[in-house]
Amino acid sequence: MKRTKLTKLIAVAIIASISVTSFTACGNSKKTQENKPSVEDSVSKVETTLTNAKLDGEEAPSDGTTLTTMMTFTPAPAGHGNPAVNGGPDWSMEPIMYDYLCGYSSKPEKTFKPSLLESYEFKDKVLTLKLRQGLKWSDGSPLNADDLLCNLYMDMTVNKIAYYAESVTKVNDVTVQVKYNTDASLILDYMLKSPIRYAKKVYGKWSDVFQDAFTKNREAKPDGNYKFTKEGDDKVAAATVEFDNYLPDIKQALCSGPYMPTTVTSSEMIFERNPNYRTKMKIEKIKGIRPTSTESSAVAVMNKEYDAEGMGLSLDMAQKVAENNKETIRQMLIPEYSELGFCFNVNKAPTDDVKVRKAIAYIIDKAQIAPVSEPGMRVGDQYAVGLPPSIRDKYFDKDFLSTLDDYTVNLDKAKELLKEAGWKESGGKWVDSSGQSPEIKIAGVGEFPAYVVMGEAATNMLKDFGLNASFTPKESAAYNDYATSGDAAMVIDGFGSTTGTQHPFEAYDSLSWYGKRMNIKNPDKGDQVYKDPVTGEDFKYTEKLLELFRTKNDSEVTEKAKDFAKFFNDSMYFIPITEKFYIYRIHNNKLSMSPAKTGEQLSDFYWSGTTSALLGKMLRDNQVYYIK
Repeated sequence: MKRTKLTKLIAVAIIASISVTSFTACGNSKKTQENKPSVEDSVSKVETTLTNAKLDGEEAPSDGTTLTTMMTFTPAPAGHGNPAVNGGPDWSMEPIMYDYLCGYSSKPEKTFKPSLLESYEFKDKVLTLKLRQGLKWSDGSPLNADDLLCNLYMDMTVNKIAYYAESVTKVNDVTVQVKYNTDASLILDYMLKSPIRYAKKVYGKWSDVFQDAFTKNREAKPDGNYKFTKEGDDKVAAATVEFDNYLPDIKQALCSGPYMPTTVTSSEMIFERNPNYRTKMKIEKIKGIRPTSTESSAVAVMNKEYDAEGMGLSLDMAQKVAENNKETIRQMLIPEYSELGFCFNVNKAPTDDVKVRKAIAYIIDKAQIAPVSEPGMRVGDQYAVGLPPSIRDKYFDKDFLSTLDDYTVNLDKAKELLKEAGWKESGGKWVDSSGQSPEIKIAGVGEFPAYVVMGEAATNMLKDFGLNASFTPKESAAYNDYATSGDAAMVIDGFGSTTGTQHPFEAYDSLSWYGKRMNIKNPDKGDQVYKDPVTGEDFKYTEKLLELFRTKNDSEVTEKAKDFAKFFNDSMYFIPITEKFYIYRIHNNKLSMSPAKTGEQLSDFYWSGTTSALLGKMLRDNQVYYIK
């Protein structure tokens, strides 16, 4: 047994002692990676005086109140107000700035709670959407059916009307009807939880082009779904290029949600109440502090600069924060139904060779990295099927999984694969067929401790194996551009997320985005088709994805999703390291939020999804306020 001790300082020097995390890998071991709870027992289960997110007591006056939390915005000059383009309002800002047709949660059961909508009905494949009367944008202008149509067409590939809707009709100033060719269960998921981000008076010139292509330049396929004709593809592509170059000042963005950005610096963003929102918020301002480094983030948490946040901390730091603030802190354990790992660059040496990618997957010991990467994290999917284990095991049984490659650490298997790829070991180092030792560059967001732990640990494991690896932590704004530049061999990011629906379609549909991080060369127009590196056959990705969308029950989902599972297992686009669970900390002992018990894994309408998604739902429903 070969023992490799990989030591990396992963905590910050703001406490008396510095934490050291050790990873020990066994050379020939074929370990069983169990997806069981462990770390959250020592962090989220710290006994605290306050045991519920909701507080008893009289509400304090709302005027003058400011809630401070974390946001990952891009500051000027790269930052802007186009929500569809990198640098614009992202996942952390969107639930604050925009309202949604419905508040949505898949837990404890699938629920659509009308928000901008007064009502909806899905009957005989026709979805009727009726907006509330008197809605306004943040500048006071009406928000009506014209704006709803604008958003439907701007997001027509996201909400899927481009593929499944026969027609979209404005009935009156507040009502729109969408006639579909299917009554698949996912129709409502992808329509009703949509944010309204595009005001017709601003984005209408692009939505009109998309509407024209939708109406005039689509054709029915043999399976009954729709696709754009060549002329339609050309129209959409040209308008998208122009639209992507529209980068307005974020402070000028029209907001449909409860808050609007009014101040932006390099370190924080201030959101004030939208005076024209449909109801008055109980919190006057939201302050979003931008994390700039693991050190600054940890200091901010220790100094109680946040009222509430769900940031990743090192295990030692999270433990100390909980123990040192027992009298005031509340900790909520949230499953995110997502995975974090390494996206491979599939079009640049050396990771353009699937054998090299698979060898790396066998070298990295996921079972050792996951539990120490962040409190709550669990081991990711060792089969790399593109789904977090909790969702994978709902649809795929052990018999099916046994037919796939199991990428649990196995250094002998890694050596075999590298040799098959033409590599050889020389003086303890591996070189490729040209005798070179190409650098395997790994990048991640330096402000996120989990990324740093994963990046450093994986790099050291690869180095100890004899590969030339390096890790570079990057500032989040710079990372977004670097991750899609095609320079790095591996970037740390998510893939296989089912946060919104807990349905395999959501995970596999995200390749259209994460494929950019994998340097996958997709056509600007037409269907995605990939070559399966094991079978050598074309994998008609877009076609199969549309079939998966139309499934109506779990057995149908399983049969359609098996093709994707096998394809991802063969292709090794992504090495899953963790299934993400996170701890949401409420630091301010006067801040009351939606009822939920501390120290328990939550399954609740409000306490589900990403940190900003859950905060946004509570804010919009006035579940967040301070007590006297």
